[in-house]
Amino acid sequence: MKSYADSEPVLEAIESFEGAAKSKGHQTTSDKRVLTALRRLIMDGSIPSGAKITEVGLSSLLKISRTPIRLALKTLEVEGLIQKRDGRGYTVCDLDFDDLSKAYEVRGVLEGLAARRLAMSGLAADVEIKLRRSLQMTGDAVTLIGAHDFRGVDLYQEGNTLFHETILDACDNTFVPFTLTRLENLPLVKPGTLVFNSENFDMEFQRLTIGHGQHLIVFDAITNRDPARAEAMMREHSHATVNYSMLFSK
Repeated sequence: MKSYADSEPVLEAIESFEGAAKSKGHQTTSDKRVLTALRRLIMDGSIPSGAKITEVGLSSLLKISRTPIRLALKTLEVEGLIQKRDGRGYTVCDLDFDDLSKAYEVRGVLEGLAARRLAMSGLAADVEIKLRRSLQMTGDAVTLIGAHDFRGVDLYQEGNTLFHETILDACDNTFVPFTLTRLENLPLVKPGTLVFNSENFDMEFQRLTIGHGQHLIVFDAITNRDPARAEAMMREHSHATVNYSMLFSK
């Protein structure tokens, strides 16, 4: 099995992402650089399914400590992009886009149901505070990304996760988040997961800007006790990672 622990494309992708940030006077943390680069290389097929990635090999190649690499690999494992091997290292999982599309269809139904129920029951004060904070975070993130400040990608990820998890946790039906966890072993299906390919900046920026706008619409529908609108927009939004990426790339 081919190992990409010492592969030059990995180093080039990390240096490319870091260079884009530094050219604008911004810094990125080592784990975020590794995470962003590896995620992109897996998604575009540069690191194919079945390839082996090792923590030790990446540490040696990049001349950085194993801690940030370990954190990045753990995140990719949670996202379903890599799988822990019996021995050392990880194996890149097979990306079946037909299966992903079906999984996102189910996720859309579940997240739409959560938004609908929350709109019907109304927002508790603490839930509203969390949702407003998430909207502020994704709004600020879009502004940063628009200025090519890639710290905005991390901020968007944090705000996006907060938005989705808050609605799921507050929908007063524990079977909704429980059922959704059954899908989380599939790549990128976990709510809040963000993929950003800086090489296709305009397309990705457009996708995240629309995503933030959809968050605003879902929140407006929930606060105005409009369950049908909240459900419809959340279902549309849940398909964004796959559907919008394909749509905007045409």
